[in-house]
Amino acid sequence: MISRAIDFDPFGETIEEKIFRNAKRLCVIFAIGAVTLSALDIAGVRTVENAAAVIRDSNLRVADIPDRLRAGIELISFTSDEPSAVAAIPRDGFMAARPMGNAPVQASIPAKTQRPAKADTSRVDQLAAAGSQDAVEFAMATQPSFSRSDLGSNAGQPTAPFRLASVDMNAMPSDIAPPSLSEPMSNELRLAMVPMPRPAPGVPPPSPAQRLHLEGKEYAKAQRCLANAVYFESRSEPVRGQMAVAQVVVNRAFSGFYPNDICGVVYQNAGRHLACQFTFACDGKSKLITERGHWARANRIAKETLDGQIYVPEVAKSTHYHAIYVHPNWVGEMKKMVRYGLHNFYRPYAWGNGADEPAWGSGAVADNKKK
Repeated sequence: MISRAIDFDPFGETIEEKIFRNAKRLCVIFAIGAVTLSALDIAGVRTVENAAAVIRDSNLRVADIPDRLRAGIELISFTSDEPSAVAAIPRDGFMAARPMGNAPVQASIPAKTQRPAKADTSRVDQLAAAGSQDAVEFAMATQPSFSRSDLGSNAGQPTAPFRLASVDMNAMPSDIAPPSLSEPMSNELRLAMVPMPRPAPGVPPPSPAQRLHLEGKEYAKAQRCLANAVYFESRSEPVRGQMAVAQVVVNRAFSGFYPNDICGVVYQNAGRHLACQFTFACDGKSKLITERGHWARANRIAKETLDGQIYVPEVAKSTHYHAIYVHPNWVGEMKKMVRYGLHNFYRPYAWGNGADEPAWGSGAVADNKKK
């Protein structure tokens, strides 16, 4: 059993010794600080004076804040939302305000400054008759305006100090005359004037099954051959890699360099051991389907590819592929398109980009927009 004593250590420091030790530490710290300040003063660095000046300036700035706030408040003015120009005339006690818009002029004229005016004079004339006419004219300054009475009887011959521009359409050169919007029935209608119908946006092209005329038993046979290629060649690959294998088979059928039917492409040279196009067709191994889930997926990929529902734009018109752990001798003649899983997909340089070969599905529409 482990026990711990609570008695004070008889051989430890007393309280007086601890206080004396801490006091010595404080004295050493103050001595170091004094030596540092002395060294700075000798070097010409007035640390204490600079610190005092900073504190003094800070106090002055803080004390100046109320005066600045008061001065700022005195500069605040309140004006109405309606823009107006105001002219104050302290000598005669006259103030006139004229809005910037088309509002009428409002004026307040003391009785002692009013002058007798004719009964038919306008408000402007009354303001002009007031004292300090120069200030009134300055406040009432506006852009000049003209009325219909300023013009003569003939609009082409105005009496005001300006002239209206007029153009005779018959005198204009024929090359700049505006084109006629109507043509006589006897004239031939120009092709540029014929409106063309807009193409329907995003209409998918025919599916591979439609292009290959697959129906009934022929369709079922092609789907089975394509599903075999997907299952035995890429069932352990990602789904997109399996779609790519199915697309390669269909691309070969449309390329013109292979048989023009799905089963012919898949089983080309199947009688030659390890010399066929797809290894599973001539490797001599059992073709028993043991993974039902992968087989169902392969059948679905084959059907949707033939129906034009699957098209991988990255694969595009690829016609070859191989596993990454082998290096065929034909790779140098190929353009690599994409890689999915353990397979790289290619198209021969000599065959071009396959722009004249058919594509299908909404993916083909997106691929054509990129090009």
